[in-house]
Amino acid sequence: MSLLRRLLARRDDRPVFVAVSLLALAALATYPAVDWYLRALDIAPRFGFWDFGAYGGAVERWAAGDALYVQNEDGGYHGSYLYPPVALLPFILLILELPFRVAVLCWVGGTALLLWVAMQRLVTALGVSLRPWERLAMLPVLVGFHPLIISMKLGQTAAALGALLTFAAAASFRERGYLSGALTACCGVVKLPYAPAGAHLLADRRRFLGAVAGGVALVALSLAVFGVDTHRTFLEVLAWGVREGTGARSPTIWLPPYYRPFYDVPYSLAIRVAASLAIVVGVLRAAPAARRETTALGFAAVPLLAPLTYTYYFVAALPAVVLLVDAELDRPDGYPAIPVVGLLLLHVHSYGLREAGMLAPGWYPELLLQPGLFGNLLIVGLAFARVAAAGGPISLVAKARRD
Repeated sequence: MSLLRRLLARRDDRPVFVAVSLLALAALATYPAVDWYLRALDIAPRFGFWDFGAYGGAVERWAAGDALYVQNEDGGYHGSYLYPPVALLPFILLILELPFRVAVLCWVGGTALLLWVAMQRLVTALGVSLRPWERLAMLPVLVGFHPLIISMKLGQTAAALGALLTFAAAASFRERGYLSGALTACCGVVKLPYAPAGAHLLADRRRFLGAVAGGVALVALSLAVFGVDTHRTFLEVLAWGVREGTGARSPTIWLPPYYRPFYDVPYSLAIRVAASLAIVVGVLRAAPAARRETTALGFAAVPLLAPLTYTYYFVAALPAVVLLVDAELDRPDGYPAIPVVGLLLLHVHSYGLREAGMLAPGWYPELLLQPGLFGNLLIVGLAFARVAAAGGPISLVAKARRD
């Protein structure tokens, strides 16, 4: 039986889930056409690949023996390469060997296809068989997710990192813990705001050891290729980024990638730290059977807890939604519609924020103008509730023996 028929077969016992799932499929599959229309109206941005240009500039400076990080006249690093040095490695061959347009199309198209393959891998790892036409149909639905499209327009890394996280989740369910940990660590090393995605590593010794080994190997490779001085400069860039992340402009001053989940919230850093600690404790207490929920919790927490986040970080929530829907469908009292509604809110966040900023009265809290915030909280909240319910007394010794 195809996935669509399986979905429709649940309309009697899960009518809300079936309805919102069909709505989500229609919204995602048709959005590329909507984006084309919005670009024709000069509302949606074009495929300008601006961030990929920053990677290209960094590769050219490195090849010429110049500094990787370039400071602006105001002392900041806006508009330049900001990632750790090791993150430049995937771009070197592309940019040095190919014309810019060909290189960026290879990057954008290749990483989107990689995410598509990873999603198939995760679905089958969860025990769902896919027919060839279902695999093909998954591609336009996936590419229709607005945060992925905006990442592609910028030439960003969200699709690549989302693919690594999805492969990591799939490897975990195929009992390849070391590989799962190494892939997760790769995301955190390449882009530090993805650190919350590593929450599931705390639930399994093999995944944790794989992450340590993978992280150490990447750092060693980075030092060998780029040298110690470049990494010292990166620490300065990192400190500048943390300072920049402490301030935010009003969501009503709209840009397509804008997402500030803690805009104008007092003690936001303390809240992030407390939430991170709560996730750590919850994962350490959770039973092994809650693997889907613990993995989903960390992935979905990335855009919520990162010091400075953007809409394309929502791509990390895609595997989280798949994991949560699968887990909730296994529960007689589950709520599989919640993660799907969360996904829809993430999808409409950008232009929903634009419309809300124009229509909302002045007294309405600007923080609550962001649809993606509600979607993010729905997914993280459900995952955290399930993880907390699966918990028991923390015993690291018992956990190690069990693993």
